[in-house]
Amino acid sequence: METSLSWLGRLSDGAADDWQRLNDLYSPLLAGWLTRAGVPAADRDDIIQEVLMVVVRRVAEFEYCGPGAFRAWLRGILANHTKKFFRTRPIAPSVDLDQLAGDDTALSKIWDREHDEYVAARALRAVEGDFAPATWQAFRRQVIDGLAPAEVAAEVGLSLNAVILAKSRVLKRLRAKLRGLVE
Repeated sequence: METSLSWLGRLSDGAADDWQRLNDLYSPLLAGWLTRAGVPAADRDDIIQEVLMVVVRRVAEFEYCGPGAFRAWLRGILANHTKKFFRTRPIAPSVDLDQLAGDDTALSKIWDREHDEYVAARALRAVEGDFAPATWQAFRRQVIDGLAPAEVAAEVGLSLNAVILAKSRVLKRLRAKLRGLVE
C-alpha cells in the first residue's frame, strides 16, 4: 500500500484534520513497535509525538522513490528517535534498531508487512458498518478467507450473483476509503 502524496502534501500545510488523521492512523502502529523495542509505556507517547512532528516538519523534503517509500521513511524516523531515546538510558533496546532502520533487512521487512496489514485492517474496520451483515460475511469469506463464490453463496444463503456483487461493493468502498490515504 502506498501513502497518498496529496495527503502528505497537505500535512506540510499544517491542517488540524490532517494532523489528527496522521496521529490516529500511525500512533497505534508506532506504539506497538516502541513496545517491541522495550521503550517503557510512560515514554512511548512522547516518542510518537516526536516522530509524527518530524514527519509533519520534514514532509516537504520527502522524496517519493517508488512503492514503500513513505513507510520506509517513517520506519527510519522511528528507528532514529528510538535510538536517541536509548542513548540516554541505562537500558538497551530489545530489537536491533540498525536493522529496523536498514533497507531490506529481516526487521524492515517485518515492519513493511505489519504496516500494510495494519493500514488494511484499519480500512476494513472503518467500512464494515456500511454493509449489511450478510454482505460483509460474503465479502470476508471470499476475500479474506479465500473461498470460492459458489461456496460462499451456499454458506451464507445468498445467490451467487449477490455474493459476487457483495465483494465488488465492499472493494469499491474500501478503495474510496483508502483513496487519499494510500495509492
